[in-house]
Amino acid sequence: MERRARTLSIIIPATFQAKHVEQQIAQCLRLQPLEIILTVSAHLLDFLPASAKSGCHVVSIDGPANLFAGRALGAEQAKGDILLFLGEDCFYPESSLRRFLFPIQYENVEVLLSREVCRGRGMKRAKPVHSLARMLNDLYGRKELREASLLEMPHALSRDALRKIGADRLAYPGEAHRYLASGGAIMRVQPMEPAKDDMPFSPELSATWLFELSTWEQAVIAEQVHVCSLLPSRGGMGDGGRRWDILNRLQGNESQLPVKQSGNWPLCQTELYGGQHLSVIIPACNEAATLGRVIKEVLQLEPSEIIVVVNGSQDQTAQIAKQHGTVVVEFPEPLGVDTGRAVGASLARGDILLFVDADFVVPAMDLYPFVRACQLRCDVALNDQRDFLPAVRTDNVVVAARQGLNLAANRKDLDIASMLVVPFALRRESFAPLGWTLLACPPKAQMAAMLAGLTINQVHQVDSFGMNRLRPEKHLAPFGRSPAACQIVGDHIEAFQLLAERGGFAKER
Repeated sequence: MERRARTLSIIIPATFQAKHVEQQIAQCLRLQPLEIILTVSAHLLDFLPASAKSGCHVVSIDGPANLFAGRALGAEQAKGDILLFLGEDCFYPESSLRRFLFPIQYENVEVLLSREVCRGRGMKRAKPVHSLARMLNDLYGRKELREASLLEMPHALSRDALRKIGADRLAYPGEAHRYLASGGAIMRVQPMEPAKDDMPFSPELSATWLFELSTWEQAVIAEQVHVCSLLPSRGGMGDGGRRWDILNRLQGNESQLPVKQSGNWPLCQTELYGGQHLSVIIPACNEAATLGRVIKEVLQLEPSEIIVVVNGSQDQTAQIAKQHGTVVVEFPEPLGVDTGRAVGASLARGDILLFVDADFVVPAMDLYPFVRACQLRCDVALNDQRDFLPAVRTDNVVVAARQGLNLAANRKDLDIASMLVVPFALRRESFAPLGWTLLACPPKAQMAAMLAGLTINQVHQVDSFGMNRLRPEKHLAPFGRSPAACQIVGDHIEAFQLLAERGGFAKER
């Protein structure tokens, strides 16, 4: 029995301008669709070309609406078996659109997503905002989708897929994508190459300077943050065995912490910081092989104190720390990921707190810029790792999460900078009001600092990624995410959920 040809409805938005409509319609008519539906902002109706008014079904978007409202309105009116949604910032040749639609017209595909390619260089154009989609697709168990989502145009839905989510949900495409991706819908990603000539340009929609988020990016980020708010706490990920019984003590009587050696104050006499004092915090677990050299470099900074938080060590780590006159806090059991940072910070007396790890040595000349920045009133001084990690950031879910965090806080300029990564430094007077327990979850601490309006900058480059010791039990997995990746992604979801609790993405902070 011959299969009936599937009918096609095409939805074209005109949100900020109508200049693209005529050429878009001309290309679409060659596909012989059942209908073309224009969803048009009410103030643009008088600017539509005559061909649009006569040959298309025009749906007015009245009153204030989100950027994606036209998709839902168009889907409600569509009668076709397949719904193709096009954007207003790209033209696609008829041949590209036919190739794109083939899997949903002739195969058992319910949702067709696009991935933009640039044939001239044989590679895709990476957009920073893709990082959030990459992280969430990984969380949905749909790693094969990479950064593709219903937030991107073009995409296509079968009538069956539309029934599953309902047309109204398309006004919130991040939520619609989550429902379909996590619900096991048959989804395919197709490469799409836009036309090279006569590209439409909408300053209101996509124009920005280097560190500014466009209107489109802001809408996409707001959608993704909203989706994170719908997830279970931490996205269901573990927290790396953090000892909350210890962390909860930091909010009360600090004397309960097991300080084994109080150290000398000041450890070094110095005028280096204009009367300000430097405290260095070093968490350590079985780091006897490197701790002495780490402290040797730190001493060149002339700190007033060095606090070594020894936890779960079976070697001579504590003895080495004591030999150098440091403050030693000793726990017989591991404290869990980054808990030692919070413990050390709660005990620190300095004006500037520098955080380093005990398992690799950073030269003093590479530590000093972080301290210097805080001396000059930077509240949080971060490590700039842009030159040490791949240019296409969406290939790694952890790096994608880091970039997505800064975008969600409207700090595009911070790129992938993160309090996950040492060395970093902060000013005690600025961060203390937020609570030291936050430091046990670095992405959440960074989000809280950004929401509080602290001055946060990238101040120096240290390749800690390359220096960090590979720990197979944490960093490797026979399949799926490693334990470290699960914990870090969970930390970022917790940070996004904090942002959602505080009102979600905002253009101005």
